Amino acid sequence: MERPDSVIELKNLSVGYRSGRKTLPVLGHLNVSLKKGEMVCLVGKNGIGKSTLLRSIAGIQTMLSGQILINGRDLSSYPVHELARTISLVLTDRIFAGNLKVEELISFGRHPYTNWLGNLTSSDQQKIQWALDISGTGEIREKSIHELSDGQFQKVLIARALAQDGDIIILDEPTAHLDLPNKISILKLLKDLCDQTGKSILMATHELEYAFQMADRIWMAMTETELMSGCPEDLILNGSFQKLIDHDAIRFNIRNGRFSVNHEKKWFCNLEGDPAAVFWTANALHRLRWEVTTDESGVKIQTLDKKGHYLWKMNFYGKETACKSMEEVVNVLKEHMSS
Repeated sequence: MERPDSVIELKNLSVGYRSGRKTLPVLGHLNVSLKKGEMVCLVGKNGIGKSTLLRSIAGIQTMLSGQILINGRDLSSYPVHELARTISLVLTDRIFAGNLKVEELISFGRHPYTNWLGNLTSSDQQKIQWALDISGTGEIREKSIHELSDGQFQKVLIARALAQDGDIIILDEPTAHLDLPNKISILKLLKDLCDQTGKSILMATHELEYAFQMADRIWMAMTETELMSGCPEDLILNGSFQKLIDHDAIRFNIRNGRFSVNHEKKWFCNLEGDPAAVFWTANALHRLRWEVTTDESGVKIQTLDKKGHYLWKMNFYGKETACKSMEEVVNVLKEHMSS
């Protein structure tokens, strides 16, 4: 029997909690899918129910109504061991691992494949080694779990999921405790896994900028009853993304995909010159509540690249000033602002 194109399909799904005879729905009327080899990022405001949805899809939390199909089969039809061979799950919860070493914890990913004694075969060992190598955890394989930083521990959990070798990997905020280089490294790793192995990734994340750069599709939880699904660029161009982040303190530039603090602008200037210096000069201007305008202004700034050394020519209503650093530019602007 040919496997369906969609590895996860939600049909009129409602997820939430039960308390006695009462149900407490969190997200409802969900009709979206994840295709084979696709990386999908689930985004939405804090508390809207992203983690609840992931737990329900993974089968560790009972859904309220509707249907979840995994490879065309109803989720409820999967025996526990078969589901564990199909879906690898990485949650944000810090688990108690005692004095286990990194490699030992990663080896737990092979338990769905071992006998009742938990004996590892050579094939299991190969999968564990592959997970260590591809996740970059090989150099800490002998460390005890309690010695790891939060970022290292998260990488180990991802390595355990890789060792489990399910066709579907579900992750809840996998980069939450990582610094910027490691955030990007993990996201690139997950994207490469999709492209190179055909695995399907479903990941909840608040890393909106990187999600829209790397995801094939975005699931966007707009409200408790609206989960939009689409190509990242379509969701930006049709205005859906802007609705998600609608807040007085944030400004999103649709032309370059950049987020910025929405300062009230008090001064205006013209800016031109070397593109790199113009970009970062505009960044400083924005911070100081200046607006770069194409209209005629009494304040003009020109940036020049002199063989790797930048210069700024500033004209304040006919009075010229030259600066050799951005700090000097900022000081001149501040002087003008206080006058």
